[in-house]
Amino acid sequence: MFEKMLTCTHVLVVQFHTNLFLWCEQPVKNAIIRIFPYLCEIESIAANDEGFKNYLAISRHHLGMAYLHANFLEALIQQLEQVCTSPKWNARRAAIQFAQSMIFWNLFNARPYAQRLHVLVLKCLFDEQLEIRLVASMTLSGFYQCNYIQVTPEDL
Repeated sequence: MFEKMLTCTHVLVVQFHTNLFLWCEQPVKNAIIRIFPYLCEIESIAANDEGFKNYLAISRHHLGMAYLHANFLEALIQQLEQVCTSPKWNARRAAIQFAQSMIFWNLFNARPYAQRLHVLVLKCLFDEQLEIRLVASMTLSGFYQCNYIQVTPEDL
């Protein structure tokens, strides 16, 4: 019973978060950034519920599409670094997927964080879980293609 109630609560929070982005152009605040890890962590709960999984993906995507000022980018990158060390592989995959869309939408104001994100993606390339490595390789490829980071001899 408690697990069912907990799942319903998760669905309501994620739906609220998604609707907030649909109605507001730039609703990014520290409170929204603080719940980002939970939007990744509860991915494992959504494994059997396609509707909930879609809400989670849309919610994270909307956050990544928002213009993020430097202080919000810093906080969000800290959250990404935290989630990428999570024991839940679904959370790590969601975080690295989010990193790609966040950078593409905030390419110019995210330049100062290129080295940190490069290190983060490289760590994910050596993750024990195949799914994380695949997403990390696509993210790294995207970073190279949009010239967010330069290919170095160490990368080869």
